Amino acid sequence: MCHDEVGPGLRQEETVVSNEASPFKAQAYFPRSSCILAVILCLTFVTSLVSRAAYCLTVNDSITLGPGENKITSLAMEGTTLYAGMNTFPGIVARINTVSMRTAGPSLKLSDGENSIYSLMVVDGYLYAGLYMSPGRIVKIDTSNFSKVGALTLREGENWITCLAASDGFLYAGLRMFPGKIVRIDLKTFQRVDLLELAPGENSVYSMAIKDGYLYTNIAMRPGGVAKIKLETFQEVRSLRLQPGEDYCYAVAISDNLLFSGLYSKPGGIAKIDLTTFEQVGSAAHFSSGEDSVWSLIVHQGFVYAGLDSRPGRVLKLDRGLKRLDVLRFDEEESAVYALVPLHESLVCGLYSSPGRITVLRTQTLPSQTVYPMLIRIAVLSAIVCFVSIVARKIYSARKSKDLLRTHRN
Repeated sequence: MCHDEVGPGLRQEETVVSNEASPFKAQAYFPRSSCILAVILCLTFVTSLVSRAAYCLTVNDSITLGPGENKITSLAMEGTTLYAGMNTFPGIVARINTVSMRTAGPSLKLSDGENSIYSLMVVDGYLYAGLYMSPGRIVKIDTSNFSKVGALTLREGENWITCLAASDGFLYAGLRMFPGKIVRIDLKTFQRVDLLELAPGENSVYSMAIKDGYLYTNIAMRPGGVAKIKLETFQEVRSLRLQPGEDYCYAVAISDNLLFSGLYSKPGGIAKIDLTTFEQVGSAAHFSSGEDSVWSLIVHQGFVYAGLDSRPGRVLKLDRGLKRLDVLRFDEEESAVYALVPLHESLVCGLYSSPGRITVLRTQTLPSQTVYPMLIRIAVLSAIVCFVSIVARKIYSARKSKDLLRTHRN
């Protein structure tokens, strides 16, 4: 009887102990899941920091031009020399040594009446400056001695040069007119040889890019668009309009088979066009409030950079999928990023301020030999801490269960 009475009692108590012990078992598993979660959160945090560091834009160097050298509109590179054109009366071109980031001698002031440089291009040892005048004018400068060697005035009605492009011995000058016009110039003779007028409604050429025998230019209308010109015949062959609400294409840049077009709107944005099909890829990426009016655009080392016509100036960095990665906001007195050119791993910005200012931006990239070992050490240490915590918890739970059984038996 005693055995029968005690037996069920013991079984009952064992059941109770088992039920009471279950919380200890649950606690034994709780740290494991917590540790896994902690490791995931830790790695996510570190990865976030690394990603931000890898995509962060910072000012690496800068130079402020002299008195009267105001409103940089255009930049051009030749070797280690950077040329900066200005919207002044008359126009001024400054030279900067990109190694020292100091001026390389005195600036070149154009002749009276040669005003407002809006575009620069270096071709075969000569610097060409497009003037925003009526009629338009192109000044030719010998870069070997930095002296003016010629000037070409366009015909009446060919006004307001805003951009230049060059291919196969010809220079192309884009005109801000209604509709837009492009003048073709033979570089051997430095003479105007042809004029292309875009279709009605395709207004204001602000930017041009050349690829595989075709010239692409913006259409600054609502909605914006891009026109495609075959250089062999110098005829417009196609045009494309963006989606409604994607207005005023100003800047264009090409990377592989993709054309990116910056929108001069509020807020600004970037549209993407597949050049193999000449069709828009998805919808344009629109920026945040206050990030207005894309004026300059460049693709460098797989990233898209947009300079904004705002005060203060801003530069946005996106990947080729138009995912926003970073934005750099200049000081209040540094307005409007009118020009962008690549410089090795860096990016050079021309600011439309008085006096003019040039800044060098660098992407802060942590080297892989620093990032990966750091991630591995964090993962290993986290795993060790979790393992020790789980083992210690299990030992504690087992001892607690034995103590409870011993207490009930006694």
